[in-house]
This record gives sequence, C-alpha cells and structure tokens, in this order.
Amino acid sequence: MTITNIGDATFLSCALLIALHNHKRLLTNAVICGVFIHYTIKFTKNIFAVLRPEHTLDLTNLITLGPALKLDNYAMPSGHTASAFMAVIFIASAYQLRSWKLWLLISYACLVGISRIAVGAHWPADVFAGAVIGIFFGLLCTHEKWNITHIAVQYLTLALYLPFIYIAIHRVKSIHDATSLINEGAMVLAGILGLAIWLLSVKSHFNKKTPLLTTE
Repeated sequence: MTITNIGDATFLSCALLIALHNHKRLLTNAVICGVFIHYTIKFTKNIFAVLRPEHTLDLTNLITLGPALKLDNYAMPSGHTASAFMAVIFIASAYQLRSWKLWLLISYACLVGISRIAVGAHWPADVFAGAVIGIFFGLLCTHEKWNITHIAVQYLTLALYLPFIYIAIHRVKSIHDATSLINEGAMVLAGILGLAIWLLSVKSHFNKKTPLLTTE
C-alpha cells in the first residue's frame, strides 16, 4: 500500500513540484501532461470497461488492500502506473539522469505497477497499458519544442499545484496507527515539503519583485 500511495497523482504532484521547481518549463509541462494522462485514462477506462479483480465473480481467493472501488471504476488502464512513468521521464529529463540513477527511477515506476496488481486493484495488462500511456505522454511533453512562455500560464501552473499539496497534507487525518503511519506518511511528508517549496517561491516573488515562474 505504501508503494501504491507513492504512485498516486497527489503524491506525484507534490514530488514533481519539489523536483522541478528550478526547471520552470518542465514544471509547466508536467501540469499539461497530467491533464492529458487523466483524460486519456478516463476515456480508455470507459471504452474497454474491464472489471477490476475484486468485481470479477469467478475469481476466488483474491486478496485486496485499500478501500473498495465502485463497480463502474474500471481497471484498464492503470492510472497510478501511467503517472509514475510520466514522473520518471520528467525527472530524468530535468536532471539528465543516466546509468544506475535512471534505472533506479524506472525500478520505482515498475514497483508502482506491480503494487497495483499486488493490492488487487489491477490486472497485469492494465499496468502494461498504463506504462505505455505514461511513457508516451511523458516523452511528448518533455520535448524541447513544448515551451510555453506566457507568464499567465506559469502563474497558473504554480497555483494548480496548491490543491494537491493540501490534499496530501490532509491525509494526516488517515493516520491512526503504525500501519497507516507507514502507508500515509510518505504522502503527508511530500505535501509538507511541497508546501515549503511553494512558499519559498512566493517569498522569492515578493522579495525580488520578479515573476514566480520564469522561463528557462
């Protein structure tokens, strides 16, 4: 569950803000990429309408972790996996990661996909499809030709990260024992660190009288 949680869009939004706050073009593009992935996942889920394992009546001895999912919350493809691979590509692009550092990030994304199967939320094919979607849009939106310089868009970018920070920190209410501390702790920590980065950006704006987000 902990690995699954760090593949959640809320966690990854905070993580990308932390990782990309000095890479303004990619920070903006990550928001655009997230929108592309969200609607692609939503559309394809409704097209394929694959039931999740927990809703498959002839599947016995299934172990599921986490909250129950609605019947119309279909399985194909995996949104967590798509988000994880997209984040890996953005971070690798920002820091020009190679060799073992890149493979470490890829391993993280693979673990997120495996965790979605392990918690009983997805089939292997869902995870594979999610990885393909995340890689495709990640590569598309990190391309150097994607360079939105309008200052209004960049102000909006910073504002759009704030709700995810709030949601992440608000997950502290879900911590009530040692197990939930492990499962939710990473989410809350990402939210707190994300808030610190966000506040420092605002402070920088008022101190220097410069735009919050400037182009690279």
